[in-house]
Amino acid sequence: MTDVITASARTLEHRDIDADFEHLREIMTGWSFRKSTGLGGEQPYYIYDYPATQELEVQEHIPTLVNQLQTMTPSDAPGDYAPKVLVMDLYHEVLEMIKQRQVLNRVLNNEQRMHTRMSNSAASDRFLKLLDNMVYGDGANLAEFMNAQYDEKKAQDEADIVFITGVGSVYPYVRAHTLLENLQGRIDDCPLVLFYPGTYATRSNTGSTMSLFSLIDTDNYYRARNLREMTPKR
Repeated sequence: MTDVITASARTLEHRDIDADFEHLREIMTGWSFRKSTGLGGEQPYYIYDYPATQELEVQEHIPTLVNQLQTMTPSDAPGDYAPKVLVMDLYHEVLEMIKQRQVLNRVLNNEQRMHTRMSNSAASDRFLKLLDNMVYGDGANLAEFMNAQYDEKKAQDEADIVFITGVGSVYPYVRAHTLLENLQGRIDDCPLVLFYPGTYATRSNTGSTMSLFSLIDTDNYYRARNLREMTPKR
């Protein structure tokens, strides 16, 4: 019962998104964040978690933050410059991946027939299993697809920071913690920020956990820093 009450309380949380994004801007305009200094060799992965009920507010703020970063006045160090931000929306990424494989029509035609039993488990929902196989395949189809786009943009100097959005739109066939694990070693030479509609928390007894919408069972993930808990540095 306590867990249910705690989860329900989290869903009623309301935050000042304006203040949150001002905090993000202060962090991301800092030289240490953009150059990934002081991480001790760890990958520069970050999570901004927020109440799922405020998804639209967050989506409205992201383009403004991107513009603020890309038009900032560099001043922290010699050779500093305004960073280019690559925004990767997971729903569009999955859709584009399926289109490029020329199987989108087959997927759409099979949806009604295969959705005989809807579930959030690929073991019982045949259509979900189809999507799951396409997204992960041998383990990292989506991560490889995103990495190819990142490499292309990086070669064009258009990916100094990566934003990943759309997490809620691709549940349950894309799990954020699994995607981040698969991206390690692929996108790891610039800051990567996951916008997460849920709870990312660090506890002494369980370590770091992710709970989508603050209601779905938690997944362990410990390699990312929580942006809300960070202090801006120059």
